Amino acid sequence: MDEIQQLVATNEIRNLVARYAQYTDDSQIQEWTELFVEDARMEAGGQPMEGRPALTEWITAVTSSMKLRHIMGAVTVTVDSATEAHGAADMILLAAVEGSWIIAGAPRYVDRYVKTADGWRFAERILEDRKA
Repeated sequence: MDEIQQLVATNEIRNLVARYAQYTDDSQIQEWTELFVEDARMEAGGQPMEGRPALTEWITAVTSSMKLRHIMGAVTVTVDSATEAHGAADMILLAAVEGSWIIAGAPRYVDRYVKTADGWRFAERILEDRKA
C-alpha cells in the first residue's frame, strides 16, 4: 500500500470507531451491529461474545439499561495490509445519573479490523477495563 492508501484506510477506521460510539449512545442497534463482520468477536467485562446475534443481544441490554456517552480518544491505527489493520482507542465512559453525567469508567478498546465490500469493519474488539 502506498502512503495515500494508508491514510485513507486510517481515516476510514477512525470513523468506524467514532460511529461505534455514536451508534451506541443513540441506541442505533442495527447500524451498530453492522459495524462488525458476521463472525466478529468481542469481549466486554470479561464476557466473550461471538457473531452478530450475540453482539446485538449484548448492546441491546446495555443501551436499554442506562443512558451513556462514549468519549473516544487516543485512537491508534496500524494498517497491516490492504484488508487488515489493528489498533486501540481510549475511552471516557459517561453515564446519566439523576440528570447529570458522571464518569463511569475509562477503559481501552483493543481492536482488529478487516476491510469488506462494505468498508472497514471490526473483526475483534476487546474492552480492557483499566482500574485506577
